[in-house]
Amino acid sequence: MKRKLEIRCTFKYLIIGLILLPFVMVFAFWSKQYFEKREKTEYSIEKFAEVDNSVYFFGNQQKYILLNKQSDLHLGGGHYLFTTERKVMVKKDGVDLTDEKKIPKSDYWKLRLYDYSTDSLVDKEVNLNKVVSDYQSNFYPTNFKIYTYRTNPKNTIEIEVKNDKGIVKTFLFNIDTGKVEGDKARRPETYDEIPDFYDTTLANYTKDKGYLVDDRISINSDIQAGGKIIDTNINLFKDYPEIEEKLKDGWILYPQVQYVSPEEWFNKVLYWMAPKGEEKLTIYGIDRKGNVLETPISTYEEYQAWIKQQKEEFQAVLKEIQSEGSKDETCRKRPLDSLCKR
Repeated sequence: MKRKLEIRCTFKYLIIGLILLPFVMVFAFWSKQYFEKREKTEYSIEKFAEVDNSVYFFGNQQKYILLNKQSDLHLGGGHYLFTTERKVMVKKDGVDLTDEKKIPKSDYWKLRLYDYSTDSLVDKEVNLNKVVSDYQSNFYPTNFKIYTYRTNPKNTIEIEVKNDKGIVKTFLFNIDTGKVEGDKARRPETYDEIPDFYDTTLANYTKDKGYLVDDRISINSDIQAGGKIIDTNINLFKDYPEIEEKLKDGWILYPQVQYVSPEEWFNKVLYWMAPKGEEKLTIYGIDRKGNVLETPISTYEEYQAWIKQQKEEFQAVLKEIQSEGSKDETCRKRPLDSLCKR
């Protein structure tokens, strides 16, 4: 009797197992698909950077900025530092979604602005998803740039947007009012461009000394990587010895463009990069063929005249090959032309 009961119980469990088996298999298959799908989705996540110990102001009226390159704090427009908080899908099922045409809507995307023209670094926060949706609900942001103008609206963010149909626009966000105020319109009244010293001997000279100099000043990391010593015998460190270690640690020096004119930056750079005690560095023009001029460029007016001449010569070259269509075609044929490197 006991033997029969054992057989019945075994048979009963066997039947139950056979009934449950398909459900277990379906669950296992679903779980496998679910977790594989999750593994194939990748996100980029950005967090707000701390402003403390990431920025340093110096010079007369604090007109110059040192920014820690290791932080996720950036310069934007004429007087803003900014950092972002964002989550966005960058890959799905092996497909790269970082291309502008494929980028999806971010789960969240916030921008924190610090006004460095104020002593206390007054901050504002902009929810990019929300401000775009409030203006046109079927669009979402894909990129942005901050601009400062001399006329109203002075402080703006140009937000690149798209919709599910692939239509792309650029909205103009007014930082002061906190609203999108229409599509981007071409505006010429930005601050004048800071000299970048292209087409001169300055770049090669300072690079050999351990610096990269154009519209900013930073350390040439190739010098450090090669074990060479950075030449610190320059006026910049004579006047501001407290910034030497910061620059050597990878901080970047910028001018505040609303306070520093192009001419002032030109003169400052030539003085700062000269050996300690010397009045200024002597630089020369370099033509499109790489030839160094015999006459030095001593003033900002002479620099402007030289750059203008180089642009006019390049435009003349473009006209010679109009049949080839564009600057891109010109640069393909003449890649060493200095203006093609910009």
